[in-house]
Amino acid sequence: MDTTSSTHSPSKPSTHNISITLEQAQKIVSKHHADHDQSTIATLTELKDQGYRYVSYTGGYSLGYLYNHLLLLAIITGSHTLNTKTYLIKLSAPAPSNSNPPRSYFLTVSLVPQEPAPIYHPNSLFIINQLISLIHVQTSIPIPHPTLDTSLTIIPYHYLLLCPSVPATHSSLSTLSSARKLHLLTPEQDFLIDLQLGVYLSQLHAIQNDWFGLPLPIEPADPSYSWQETFTLLLETLLRDLELKDQESLIPYEDVRRYLSRAIGFFLFDDVETPSLIWFTGTEDDVYITIPFSDESDSEAQPTPTIRTILPNFAHSLWGDPLLETVFMPPGPSTALLEGYVDGGGGPLIVFPRQKTKRIWYTVFLALLVLADYGVAAQGPGASVQARDETCFTEEKRIWAREMLKQCVEALKDAPCY
Repeated sequence: MDTTSSTHSPSKPSTHNISITLEQAQKIVSKHHADHDQSTIATLTELKDQGYRYVSYTGGYSLGYLYNHLLLLAIITGSHTLNTKTYLIKLSAPAPSNSNPPRSYFLTVSLVPQEPAPIYHPNSLFIINQLISLIHVQTSIPIPHPTLDTSLTIIPYHYLLLCPSVPATHSSLSTLSSARKLHLLTPEQDFLIDLQLGVYLSQLHAIQNDWFGLPLPIEPADPSYSWQETFTLLLETLLRDLELKDQESLIPYEDVRRYLSRAIGFFLFDDVETPSLIWFTGTEDDVYITIPFSDESDSEAQPTPTIRTILPNFAHSLWGDPLLETVFMPPGPSTALLEGYVDGGGGPLIVFPRQKTKRIWYTVFLALLVLADYGVAAQGPGASVQARDETCFTEEKRIWAREMLKQCVEALKDAPCY
């Protein structure tokens, strides 16, 4: 692992203007991996939100929480937040005499973190680099090897250059979300991928800490040993910050606070004893798989897809409750993912009705986080042209989050806390 520290501090760029050029990316690759046989960049692609998926809520979940219609699940992804962007770098093919496949890198760039940081804040690349180290030491999860550079000498951002441990040809590498959207997986292959992903999640949650909360370089002076205290502080912080900016009162703040007081009174969140490392906002867009294609003449061949690498989008990772994972949000997880999770050593997620109520609160937290990152409402006419130049998908995130909050608050009216 390579780390380069800061040497100077240029003026802070606007969050809407994070960008790098092909020339800058080439300098980064040449600086850190000039020893490779082929280090010339062929393409540089920004990884934006890959799209969205519709999920069917069919009433199989109690508390009135699930709907009888298709609902847009537009969740935040760590590859592209207001403070970070991630790029896929594909290198040129090596010389014909070289049988090695062309390499690919991921490059995550980030604004220089605020000092002092607010109570709830995205993890810095320095923290993410530390989390990757823990994962490499304690698990077999295929996270790319990182090179952290905070020197600001090539670009005015901190960055992580991520090199997958096992190179794959560009043509065989696909995100899990794209593979499913394009129906590239058979039902059997899809089952195996979810099984493998469940095992990796159980390994991630087996990484444990002495205290709850956001990852920090060192133990805080006043560590929290209560998940209820930690979670409610983070949730109330997001709620308060959003209320200060929400001039139209688009969120039912008082209802959320009233039901949260009841949950606290019943110690709803106090069943979590050990702080586990939680991915939180990880999605299928972060999971890269290879899909081997068998020789059509070989009818007996059964190619097995493999999770080649998982992009470490840990901007919102924290030490907490495994049930907080977004992949466990109803109607998930799939049977295969849950089977892999339990077989890999993960504990039961939902046993009692009160844990379903707790899962609703975790969806409330996710929705508040989406609105904190993307705003409760669209930018007004006073915003810059670039700030107003938002994709439809970004607005759909806001719509999803506000609608989800409304549905969750309605469900929490009669949700059991005992």
